[in-house]
Amino acid sequence: MNQGLSIFGPTPRRISTPFGTESLYETGDVVLIAWPFTDFSATKVRPAVVLSSDAFNRGEDRILVAVSSNVSGPDSWDVVVQPEDSGFSGTGLHRASTIQCGKLLTVSKNIIKRRLGAAGDYMPHIESGIKKALGLK
Repeated sequence: MNQGLSIFGPTPRRISTPFGTESLYETGDVVLIAWPFTDFSATKVRPAVVLSSDAFNRGEDRILVAVSSNVSGPDSWDVVVQPEDSGFSGTGLHRASTIQCGKLLTVSKNIIKRRLGAAGDYMPHIESGIKKALGLK
């Protein structure tokens, strides 16, 4: 499917349904969302990466991992992405960031604000970091 562009950046892929068109957010998409603090006291608009599988993504929800612009002192399971990395420009991120593999969230796709880009070559590192954070082999 074609990915469109707007003045705000890449738009999500869309599909036609009997009720109109619907946005798709797929595995590896970098999206913008109001992410809750871990104590649920507030939210902060920040990027996240869609982790859920294509099969899971046929439903209404998406499983996400948080992205932070704080790159100092990442945990051993986190993935730091830098502007000089070959795949960085495709992410839609504007600065060095940490993909916080220990911070996962399931949300309705309807609260995702927009698609920024794609994690691309970072996905194997993210998957490895999540396994490490969860103690999986």
